[in-house]
Amino acid sequence: MRKSPLMAVLSAFFFLSGPVQAASAPPSSMTKASLTVGQPGVVALQRMHEQALSSPQQVAELVTTMMNEDTYKRMFSRLKKNEVTEAADVLLALQDGQALDTFLKQQAGAHDAKSLVRAAMVLFPLDRYDLYRTLQANPQLDQKALKKWASSTGLMTQPMYAKSMTEGKAIFVEPLIESASITLPNQTKQASATVEYRVKGSADDKWQSGRELVWEPVQGVLTGPLVYLKPDTRYEVKVALTTAEGKQQTLAHEFTTRADKPPIDPNKVYYLSDIYKGGTLDLEKLKINGSDSGWAKIVNDKDITIEAGKGDRYAIDIGKAHHVYFENIKVRGGRVHGIYAEQAHHIWINQCDIAGWGRQPNIMKNGVAYEKADADPINYDSGIHLRQSGVITVENCHIHDPVPASNDWRYGHPKGPNAFFANANHPDPAYKGQVIIRNNRFEGKPDHRFNDVIEGRKNSDPKGGFVRDSAIYNNVFRYGNDDSIEIDGGQYNVMVYNNDMSHTYTGVSVIPTRVGPSYVFNNYIHDLGDETGKQWAGIKIGGLLTGGYGTSYLFHNLITVNRNGFTASRFQEDSTMLTYAKNNIVVTLNDNDATGYNLFDPEDHPYSQFINNYMFNTALDKQKIKGHIDQQYQYPELENSDQAQTLVKTPKQAQLPKAEEFVIPNFTQLSEDGKNFIYGIVN
Repeated sequence: MRKSPLMAVLSAFFFLSGPVQAASAPPSSMTKASLTVGQPGVVALQRMHEQALSSPQQVAELVTTMMNEDTYKRMFSRLKKNEVTEAADVLLALQDGQALDTFLKQQAGAHDAKSLVRAAMVLFPLDRYDLYRTLQANPQLDQKALKKWASSTGLMTQPMYAKSMTEGKAIFVEPLIESASITLPNQTKQASATVEYRVKGSADDKWQSGRELVWEPVQGVLTGPLVYLKPDTRYEVKVALTTAEGKQQTLAHEFTTRADKPPIDPNKVYYLSDIYKGGTLDLEKLKINGSDSGWAKIVNDKDITIEAGKGDRYAIDIGKAHHVYFENIKVRGGRVHGIYAEQAHHIWINQCDIAGWGRQPNIMKNGVAYEKADADPINYDSGIHLRQSGVITVENCHIHDPVPASNDWRYGHPKGPNAFFANANHPDPAYKGQVIIRNNRFEGKPDHRFNDVIEGRKNSDPKGGFVRDSAIYNNVFRYGNDDSIEIDGGQYNVMVYNNDMSHTYTGVSVIPTRVGPSYVFNNYIHDLGDETGKQWAGIKIGGLLTGGYGTSYLFHNLITVNRNGFTASRFQEDSTMLTYAKNNIVVTLNDNDATGYNLFDPEDHPYSQFINNYMFNTALDKQKIKGHIDQQYQYPELENSDQAQTLVKTPKQAQLPKAEEFVIPNFTQLSEDGKNFIYGIVN
């Protein structure tokens, strides 16, 4: 496997030890040689060696210089100017052969301990979770202060789950309707775990294999999903865990997937003809809420349209309501959003038709729409905008025809409306994430487009976007001037599969994957292009060195595009990508300097893996690669123009011969006769 010079000796940062909440700390090992290459601190050490810098003043001047360089400006943005001296002290200690964690422990009582810890975490952002866990075990450090210092550098110190959900448990499962996330808390990088599962009490007593759980360094857990499950079904799961010490144990657990419909309280069924009198439907004013055992139901009994009045910000204001199920709802208008909520949870929207929302574009400046001359551009106006809200299901809905339209890339980054805005960081950890978007059609029009069809809030935040344990599947997304879907942000067991995506600048954005792992599989991505035809990538990835710790797993996607397939993109001046791509079809049609790449990865991260992917450029009559391929496609005789053109012309789903060696347990889907892999949408 070829490695770029910059990354040739990259240490395994995503094998960091121990969870943030763990009682035990990793051994002292954070020496100069073990720190992750590419980080600003490692680059500074290299320059110190090359330039023979040894005095605090010289090293401080080097740090100041790097703080102003375009490549490192963003990475150094959290380092205060008055902390440059401490940054130099950290670098000199490493240069002298001290381990980073040992040096900081020794300085625990110093007056500048705060600045030293902060400087170390800014210099070495990919090693800071390991460092934080080590420092937590030091009794000389005030743990509240340490937590505050670490958080100020961007480290996630708040739990992703409620403490009661995982505390004292060897295994934790978060079930959705047709999938479930498995998490083993308090593990280390050296541990491994395989998974088997079966329907409880089934006549066929056979256990099925799940995919091996993966190490997640931010929380210090082993985790991964089970997919293609049945709703409202009791499952048994058996995890074979091998600990860091080599001990083997079996963890048994049972869980039930969520039902296709929530339980309804018969005394809380509300008909629109009784409760709606025009303007905004305000659930908080109506005091509509349900409970776990009995949801409130709002049903359209007489084909009523919920239509916002002039100046009403929303057609439906859910507020902080919870356990509310909407059925057969038609929504029109809303000066900003069609449906809005803030800190709501357990909301289910089924069979909705949403259109005509968003601010009126009264003024155009350089191709960008404004409602008022002194206001910001129109952006983020959404058919459904659920702010800081979790445990959401949106299904069987048609979201279309907003009032404003997005600009295209001729006028800078697109700004404009979205069908759905993902902001699932509910204040209560129990309600974070858990967003299910299935069986919907979200679509603009060729000359009136969304920005992103689905956009995420706070791309750079570990709790941004869908946050955790979410599933987006069986949807049609089309006609946007940027992405079909952004899952940027946390992406902890966020799954995107069985979707048809077209007529957007990019198919799926996983940049950056702040926590991970995320899974993008069995999607059909095709006919890309904004309204001018400009396009970028089937799947875009990047931002690793600015704090994207997680891996994006890409399986069995069918990607047929003019420009690029798997593509590195810049986030905060960094385009380094970390991904594991296996059993995908990527056919590109054009060939120019920056186009037609099946894989475009200029940084060539050595820990990314590309295995058994069918890759072909029809213009070149061969594959076009910038980066490395770990294992070529199993059947090279099929990598020819005729076969590639057949794949381009085959809509939604393609089949190629099965390669037993590359079967992905629980993810790989086979043809009825079992002879072929299925790529793209599974029927």
